[in-house]
Amino acid sequence: MAVVVEGTSRLELLTALVDPAAAVTSIAPGAPMAGWGSATADLRALADLAEAASAARRTWSGDQAGGHTLLTFTVRARDLGAAALQGRRLASESLDQYVAGQRVAEIRLRPETLAHDPHSRRTLKVAVPVLGTGTARPLTTNWPPTLRESLRTAHVARVTEAPTTAAGLCWAALEALDVKSPDTGTLGRALSLQATRQQVIDLHQRTRTAAAAQASAARTAHRAAQRAADQLEAAASAAQQHHAAVLAEKATAARATELRLRAVLERALEAQSHHAVVDMWTSVGDDGLLRDPNRWLDAFAPPPDAEPALRVAADALAALTGHIGGETANRLRTWRARLADPDSFADWIDETAARFKKNLDWLYALRNTALHDGRFVSATDLLDVHAGRALVDLTLEFMGNWYRHEVNAEPEQVGLTAVGAIAHLADRQQALVTALRSGTPTRWNVTRLTSPTSSGWRRA
Repeated sequence: MAVVVEGTSRLELLTALVDPAAAVTSIAPGAPMAGWGSATADLRALADLAEAASAARRTWSGDQAGGHTLLTFTVRARDLGAAALQGRRLASESLDQYVAGQRVAEIRLRPETLAHDPHSRRTLKVAVPVLGTGTARPLTTNWPPTLRESLRTAHVARVTEAPTTAAGLCWAALEALDVKSPDTGTLGRALSLQATRQQVIDLHQRTRTAAAAQASAARTAHRAAQRAADQLEAAASAAQQHHAAVLAEKATAARATELRLRAVLERALEAQSHHAVVDMWTSVGDDGLLRDPNRWLDAFAPPPDAEPALRVAADALAALTGHIGGETANRLRTWRARLADPDSFADWIDETAARFKKNLDWLYALRNTALHDGRFVSATDLLDVHAGRALVDLTLEFMGNWYRHEVNAEPEQVGLTAVGAIAHLADRQQALVTALRSGTPTRWNVTRLTSPTSSGWRRA
């Protein structure tokens, strides 16, 4: 493992702070590098990158940069990605001592990290953040005062590397919306409503992707098998007699494989044709965007008085489920059964709300241990921070949508605070569950399920 520390050119007494098994070494700029074998060139490239960055900073600002040093050490991990993550954590925690000792110095890790496995001789170069996007869009096009502090805290939680601290900040982001620990059940119900909407809509993209990928893979496999069979048959025809029998046997086997893969391709193309029927009903164009999620929802469980076009789309979706495999097919079968049984669907919504409440309660406890008690390590901290960020993301997703459309909201839904909007959506969730359990046919509104522009679940 190798990382770059900025703000100092030398870390004294480093070996006294780190487990000897880590074999930590601080390499000053220009110092020789040994012990990295085939990865020495990558290590040197990392050192050169750090030197260039330091020089560019001096040129840009004209200040006296605090220098930099390269840290190398050993970690035990299942793979290179985990090694990079553990290595950055070990280095960051080691710097706590130096930051406290210097007080005025800004000592920090650069984003670049190099992981190397000496046994497999593989290397992994990563930079933080690992994930990016081509085009970034704002959550909303304005700055609702009720979201401003939460957005800032969520941003800080997102860029904080220490997992337990970041998880604690995730609760702080929710608390900035005026969500308190007794409100976790209310927020859990609102989150279950948004999760319901996202599960249904996400399944559309998954189905579309699965059908296209299955057809593409089948087409590629059949094309290769057909080419191999044609080549072997041609070779058998041109071969001399003592070779012809062997080649003919191989050609027969290859042709059998081609015919089997042709049947697979035909089945995949049938799946695409079924999907085209569903797309015709949902009005999805070549861009794949689902502009009316309610039409997709209706294809799962059409009402008894459904129009013929919807009946055809529902039959096509049922046939499509039998043609594609894997997780997507399992999800399609599960949701078709769930949406056809209102009681089962209501149970799922309630169970989802209960799971959200438990996760929120745990996040609140993490906030207390991380920010109040100062504990920064736990056995589940990496899982905790991913869960915390996901909870904040989902909350801000429906809150951003709420304030984006508030100008067109129903009169009783205008001017609600963040916690007021959450309470309103929690009541809406209970109304939906009650309607589902009543036995009365309910065509709920997935398009505006968490929107302020309608009641959310009844269709106008």
